[in-house]
This record gives sequence, C-alpha cells and structure tokens, in this order.
Amino acid sequence: MNFDVSKSLFGPGVFRDERTLSPEYVPESLPRREDEMARLARDLRPILQEGSFPVQIAVLGGPGFGKTATVKRTMEEITREASERGYSILFGYYNCHTTRSKTAILRHLLGSKFNISARGFSDEEVLEMMMKRLEKTNSHLVLALDESYMLDSNDVLSLVHAAEFFGPGKARISLILISRPTEWSHTLKDKLSEYLHDQIDVKGYTKEDLVEILTYRAELAFKPGVVSPDITDMVAEIASQTMNARHGIEILHSAGRIADLEGKSEITAEMIREGKANVYPELRTTALEQLNLYEKLAALGISRRLKHKGVTSTTIKEGYHYFKIACEEHGQKPQNEIAYREYIDQLNKIGIIEKIVKPIGKGKPGRRARLTIFDIPATVLEEKITKLIEKELEKH
Repeated sequence: MNFDVSKSLFGPGVFRDERTLSPEYVPESLPRREDEMARLARDLRPILQEGSFPVQIAVLGGPGFGKTATVKRTMEEITREASERGYSILFGYYNCHTTRSKTAILRHLLGSKFNISARGFSDEEVLEMMMKRLEKTNSHLVLALDESYMLDSNDVLSLVHAAEFFGPGKARISLILISRPTEWSHTLKDKLSEYLHDQIDVKGYTKEDLVEILTYRAELAFKPGVVSPDITDMVAEIASQTMNARHGIEILHSAGRIADLEGKSEITAEMIREGKANVYPELRTTALEQLNLYEKLAALGISRRLKHKGVTSTTIKEGYHYFKIACEEHGQKPQNEIAYREYIDQLNKIGIIEKIVKPIGKGKPGRRARLTIFDIPATVLEEKITKLIEKELEKH
C-alpha cells in the first residue's frame, strides 16, 4: 500500500478545528465555571477604583478542574471590558513548572510588557522599573502564577510586599496564585494566607457537568455527527471517576485521531476504549516496563492511596503501608523502608511521581516529603501498573 501524503494532509477527516482540544486552548464559554469567573472578577474590582490597591487571590483545585482556564478567560474578559472603559490592565501568565524563579518571571515581564531589557539589573531594580512604568502609564498588572508552589514562598511574598516597599498607590501588581490544595497547604499557605483577599476553591466536575462540557467541546472540535450523545456520555462516565475535564477532552482527542487514521466518519465506543489507554503520554509504557517489580509495587501502592476521594498527596510512611499491602497481595515479600525510599527516588527521577520536600515549619526542625502525582489520575496509573505487574508475574 503506497503512502499518500496528499490524503494525509488534505483528505477528509473527523475534525472541524482540532486545536480546540489542545491543553492551551481556552474556549469562549466555560460551562459550570460561571460562578467562579464572576467571583474572580468581583475580587479584582478594587484595581479599577479610585485609590486602587493591589489584591492577592488564591485559586485552588485539582488537576483538570478548570482553574487555569477560569483565570485566563476571566482576565481576557476583564482586560477587554476595562479597555473599552478607558482603563489599562495588563495580564501576565506563567506556569511555574517551566518558569521556576521570580527572577525569570520579572525579566520576561519587563521585556514582554514594557520592551525593556533586564540585563544587569537586580530583581529589586527590575521591580522598581516596572512600578514606575505602570505608574507613568496609569496601568495595573495582574500576574497569574500557575503551579505557584513551585516558587520559593519568600519570592512570592516579596511580590506581595511590593505595596509596602513602593508606598500607597504605587504598587500596581496584583497576584492570582493557582495551585492544587495539598501543595498550597504544604508550601505557601502559612506565609501567604494572611495577605489573601480571597481564596476560590474550584470543585471537581460531576458526570452531568462533564456531559455539558464535552458536548460543547465536541461541537467546537468535530464535524457534525462524529460524536454521538452515547459517546459523549461514555467519555463523561470515564472522566467522572477523576472529576477531570481535561481527562475527558484528551480521550475525545485521541479517539478522533484514531478515527482519522482508520478513515472513519464517526467515533465508536471501541475507539474511546483505545483512546483511553493513550491519553497520558507522560506515562510511557516503555518507561513503566523498565521498572523492577518492587518499583512497580511502590507505584501501585501510591496510586491506590491517592485515588481516595480528597487525597491529593501522601507521606513516605503512608506510602510504605500501601506498598506492603500491594506486595502481600501479589505474593512478594515486602522490602524494608530504606529500600522503599530508593524505589520512590527512582519513580520521582523518571517522572512517574513527584516528591516534594519542604521544611516541617512552625519552629519545628527537619524536613518532610510529600508524594503526589501530577496531571495523571491515580486510577489510570493503578490500572496500567496492575497490568504490568500481572504480566511480569505470569512469566515466573
């Protein structure tokens, strides 16, 4: 069979606008997040009033709950509305997983928003230049820091304290700190809570919510008739287990690509089942297969702990308890805690889990590790790891 590049590039397919399924895309409408958007906009009202002052807001919620999209869409609406009424509002968004220092954020802001090179200047000098430019242009900057716990809490606090440093009426930078609840509690809450004007807790989506969201996103992305109500309901049922809209959207996207490759005009239930297995590329099967049996059992134990409702991270002690249970269930002698910590370090190194080590705090010496999983539902990790463990044990 000959390869036809023309057909691959320009032939018929199921997508109307595939980019609307990408993680970076923010749709015009955010079903089931209207209340959070209204609250965020109300929180930012002071920056438009005479004698304005900066505000600090925390937006907390689990992965795929719509935190980032809510902030981005609200700020697009605010900057547009403010501009029409003669106000100048600048918006800067940074994901602290990729931009991990205050210095990098400030330098990029100075160049992107004010066209000024930050070369050779300290953070304080950069901040002062920004404040002067904001005052001169009668502008206000709203800075959103996603995954904000990745920044040092003192760096975040220094931005909050800009009002005290530059004086009343001159501190024109407001902060929106986006985070998952557990990471917020263990890294930023103690130092920042007293400075917050509001904390918006974004809840997970119900199946009913997800049906509405996925129906809307399918209409944007696919041609008419490609995604039936039954298929939408099926994907919503899967995603409702994690309450994660991104999970469902990625399943639809993956299934759509399968339909295109097979030359089909609609998405079937089998495509959804196949797509479900492909929606987390960071969980590469080859990487998981390269783990030894005990590393797999350690990952299984953590996933089982984290799949419990309301649990977003766990400790070494809790993880070790679940590891021992997993070992016993699969007929393996549990290793000691020292060996278990080595398994955890390996899982952290290759990105299957995340180990966050922070001071215990409140005058207590020492540091404590929390174990979590980023962007991957624990149920998905549990399912994949279980299959690999069973496959490995069948060989013996």
